Amino acid sequence: MLVKSGKTEKEAQQTLKGTFSEDKNELLSQQFQVNYEDEPAMFRKGSSVYRDKVETKVKTDDYGNPIKRIRLAITVSNLDIIGPEFWGKHQYILQEGKYRYEYVKKFDDIRRLPCCNWIVVRISACQFDKFSLIHSFDKPNDETALSLMNASASLMMEQFPDIIFGYGFSNEYSFVFQENTELYQRNERLILSSCSSWFTSFYMMKWKEYFPSKELVQPPKFEAEVLCYPKPKIVCDYLSWRQAECHNRNQYNTCFWMLVKSGEDENKANEILKGTLSKDKNELLFQRFQMNYNNEPAMFRKGSCTYRQKVKVSEDVVRDGWDVAVTHVDMGPDFWRKHIYIFDK
Repeated sequence: MLVKSGKTEKEAQQTLKGTFSEDKNELLSQQFQVNYEDEPAMFRKGSSVYRDKVETKVKTDDYGNPIKRIRLAITVSNLDIIGPEFWGKHQYILQEGKYRYEYVKKFDDIRRLPCCNWIVVRISACQFDKFSLIHSFDKPNDETALSLMNASASLMMEQFPDIIFGYGFSNEYSFVFQENTELYQRNERLILSSCSSWFTSFYMMKWKEYFPSKELVQPPKFEAEVLCYPKPKIVCDYLSWRQAECHNRNQYNTCFWMLVKSGEDENKANEILKGTLSKDKNELLFQRFQMNYNNEPAMFRKGSCTYRQKVKVSEDVVRDGWDVAVTHVDMGPDFWRKHIYIFDK
């Protein structure tokens, strides 16, 4: 009201500084002829959502008289919940007569992730087999779906500057946060919920760009877990483990789906592959399907690395700043020697 009357925001704040509730009521009445108590209750008291006891007709008896039952119905109201009157009438909500809100804070279990540790958040899709079946993803790999995951990961790095590296394959992505990050004061629960919700949002936001003619029938669901590592070497070993898992899964799935597409049922295909080593699978692909596994796209075999790198505008000029790059390479010692700046940033 003060700003609308011509004052600047700073002047309005200065006018209100140190005032009590009664002072503000008097200011509204004298300067603007506004009775604060006449303002909508939703503005003054907020909204409470709860299940209220409501008498509902469920049927009629043999004489046509209504038979009623007390049921709980979701109610939205704008009333005082600070005082005892509301809770006295709605004791069933808390199953106790009194409510004091200070003690509730004791139940807020906040776990701070240890300092001087690199935080790794691994995000993975829930019920992905069902999701990929509903949306007719190609087997064993859907290149467009993998590109969508990479696009979502790139947006994650833009959203969270403290992410220094990402690695993903199939339905999972791992994000490495720098050692000294203070994201959400290193609150584990907030980091997990934020990362999973942002990644899900980016995935849905980018869906039409990658699948313009395919409707998103069922929303994706991603869960997250957090890991802490005290040394960069351990982080690199973790990423190498995930890349080895990418190779193992993809090689198995490639063999499995080639067998199924050739006429074998799924149980038979699993039986054929049971106990086979990597070289056995390579030989199976070559002998039965004339396929050289090493010629498969690197994104399928090695997964995707997401990180920031300087971009050359020309041969002699390097642009200030960093762009997100997505590559499909082995994360061996040579890679980390060439990209030592990732952990030094």
